[in-house]
Amino acid sequence: MGINNQEIKYQIDHRLKTAHDLQGSGKVLHAVQIYNSLINDFPEHTEAYFRLAELYEIIDNLKPAIILLKNLLEKYPDNNDVRLFLGQFLLRNSMWREANDILDSILSEEEPITSFFLGYSHFMLKEYELSKINFLNFISFEDQSELLHEAYLYLTKAEIELENYENALAFAKKAELLYNNFWELNLLFGISYYHLGMYAHAILPIEKAIKLNTSEASSREWAGKIYLKSGDFLKAEENFLKYIELKEDASSEIYSNLGEACFSAKKPVDAKAYFEIALKLNPNNKFAKNGLRKTSTLLEHN
Repeated sequence: MGINNQEIKYQIDHRLKTAHDLQGSGKVLHAVQIYNSLINDFPEHTEAYFRLAELYEIIDNLKPAIILLKNLLEKYPDNNDVRLFLGQFLLRNSMWREANDILDSILSEEEPITSFFLGYSHFMLKEYELSKINFLNFISFEDQSELLHEAYLYLTKAEIELENYENALAFAKKAELLYNNFWELNLLFGISYYHLGMYAHAILPIEKAIKLNTSEASSREWAGKIYLKSGDFLKAEENFLKYIELKEDASSEIYSNLGEACFSAKKPVDAKAYFEIALKLNPNNKFAKNGLRKTSTLLEHN
């Protein structure tokens, strides 16, 4: 008398649970053995492959996991679940090009989430135009997705990198519905307004970004730039100094901006010191050279 499908399902579920429990109690090798036995007994059942690959990932043994999943995909090249699982696995482990190769063959209309993954992957590769295309493609198919506002957030970042600041601002406003109290979105608002010359508009979001994440150095850097442009030189100085405190390897540009803030705040001695540090870090910094020259001239006259 043969085993019916229900009994097979019960066997598989029971063995998957046993392997999961063994894994949870630290008996990794025993769990691996059960997953492998399931794969041998039921090679068409993909869950055992997925669980085993995740276990390899947990123990930082990626190579056999990737080989396992690629072999599975070779057996079932038209199985989008397998292709998506492998693509996400590669993304989680920063294998951007490999993930793109796997995910590119999935049609967006069949699996819109693929466009989101490709958008993210291209963004991480600094391929911002391709990232933008894929995120827009995702939005066109999934206008009610839970990932919609995250897609808008990445579109904001991509447009800033592409120097399309008005577009960045438009996407930031769409992301704001969910990410209003996320420090990075407020930073992106500040950056966009800064590049559009709207310095007064940039102050509120950059201050909010700092309040939401006091340990983020980049918010202090942009606050310094924004206040320098808006004419509040003491606040510019304060934020550049805070940036240097948070970031040990501050650049020559930061010190030259700090020098400019101090010079404009009528603190030429401090300005001279900062311009000199900027030039030690980068002797070719023309802004710092000019700043040192005008500061030295002022001090000599005084």
